[in-house]
Amino acid sequence: MIDSSKLRTLLWLIFFIGLGCRVESEPDRQRSLETGMMTPRLVSSGYVPAKVLVGYYSLSGNTKKMAAAVAEGANRVKGVTVLKKPVADITKSDLDSAQGLILGCPTHFANIPGKMKTIIDHWAWKLRVNLTNKIGGAFSTGGNFTGGKEHVVISLLLYMLNNRMIIVGPIYKQGDGGWGEIGASAATGVGDGGISEVELADARKLGERVGRVVKNGTGLFTHSNTVTIEPEASSSEIKRKH
Repeated sequence: MIDSSKLRTLLWLIFFIGLGCRVESEPDRQRSLETGMMTPRLVSSGYVPAKVLVGYYSLSGNTKKMAAAVAEGANRVKGVTVLKKPVADITKSDLDSAQGLILGCPTHFANIPGKMKTIIDHWAWKLRVNLTNKIGGAFSTGGNFTGGKEHVVISLLLYMLNNRMIIVGPIYKQGDGGWGEIGASAATGVGDGGISEVELADARKLGERVGRVVKNGTGLFTHSNTVTIEPEASSSEIKRKH
């Protein structure tokens, strides 16, 4: 038999362990639009991991090279983990566990490539991924300086805003001031010479900015607010609504 002094010691030990972590009840584990993640069964005291997901679509390798620079920039932020993947390989688990999402693609006729658009649209409609309050950023590549790269970046950002994300861009300092930009891009056309170090530096700045905002804003992901994502409406239903 355990004597009373040892029993008291054991009970106090269990009590203090309980202060360091708490077991969630089943309702707390439901997916919410605010967190975008399934709450773990066992949650350490207030800790939310800082993770940035870099997704890209690349045919010639140029966008992949920019994605590597974006990931490098996010990795500069201490305490942030980075996962870099082609969008076709990104899983629901990858999206659910990330607090930051940076997307990049080449410019096809001044627009997002059709294959990439289909993939990212399916994240909400088919995978039921919840992107609310995740931090977003975008980058693009294109053959010429006026080939539509900025339009592609804006289109990716609009996709994020429509999925309830918070978007940010790289920041540039000059003296006591500075400016911000909507994303990063690179000209990769014939005779351009390939992606320059300046363009890679822009990509690193984008990754670092998203990483810092994710790290400093992890409190955004700790509040629960359940909202239902409605299934895709038919064309007749859309007409009735409008």
